[in-house]
Amino acid sequence: MTPAAPVVALASADLLGEGPWWDERTGTLVRVDIRARAVRRWHPASGSTAETVLPDEVSLALPRRTGGLVVTQVDRVGLLDADGRLEDLVDVEATNPETRLNDGACDDDGLLWVGTYSPRMKPDAGLHVVRPDGSAEQVLDGLVASNGLAWHGDLLYAVDTGRAVVDRYRRGPGTTLRPLGPLVELDPATELPDGIALDREGAVWVAVLKAGEVRRYLPDGRVDVVVPVPVTSPTSVAFGGAGLDRLFVTSSSYALPPDHAEPAGSVLEIRPGVRGVPVRRFAG
Repeated sequence: MTPAAPVVALASADLLGEGPWWDERTGTLVRVDIRARAVRRWHPASGSTAETVLPDEVSLALPRRTGGLVVTQVDRVGLLDADGRLEDLVDVEATNPETRLNDGACDDDGLLWVGTYSPRMKPDAGLHVVRPDGSAEQVLDGLVASNGLAWHGDLLYAVDTGRAVVDRYRRGPGTTLRPLGPLVELDPATELPDGIALDREGAVWVAVLKAGEVRRYLPDGRVDVVVPVPVTSPTSVAFGGAGLDRLFVTSSSYALPPDHAEPAGSVLEIRPGVRGVPVRRFAG
């Protein structure tokens, strides 16, 4: 498999672009800009763009089965409707000043699995499950920076950027998780895993900060594909397009000097040579 070289699909100036996903109902790529407090939408066929600015930094904006989005802001999970009305659903770690909500994913049951991160880079963070009725429970602790999550059946791939690892867990009864050990451990000095996406062959595509790469890891942990990208900080990946045969890559620009030459903050596109799977929607 030899993907085509990445191109700039959407020139943008995201400060911290994250959490992309493809809305097959509308042919739209949705992402967030955490630092700009914005949920951003791009319709490639028409070139149109739109955004909704929220009261606080927004780290996740995933679709709901009934329409609208489930969003996370600092320590709150909320429901955002199509008219921009925001309703609080549940607080998560609201009494812990050492953590903030970060990335997440929904499972086949429509539950939202969302992690937190520690700004001081200590093992203060965890992984939580949010149910449609607004209840939440913590299922993992001792994490540093829970990041990209992806489900493959009852197998959960979970990034801890702070530990530079992509972990694997097997889901048991209810929301219990059994550790299976890491899929891959990277060098935190030069390569930090961030957002991830699965393809239809069960391989894991990982945006790797510092290294400026997107990598494909096989289920046994072997690296299969390495795609250099023209940005220092690719943050996340998502399959999109009508056939889910395009891989979109978000990126960050806020930590770069003002005179940087790279297209940081833009959305990149890779033709990966493999198709992805549709996004799972929150049942709330």
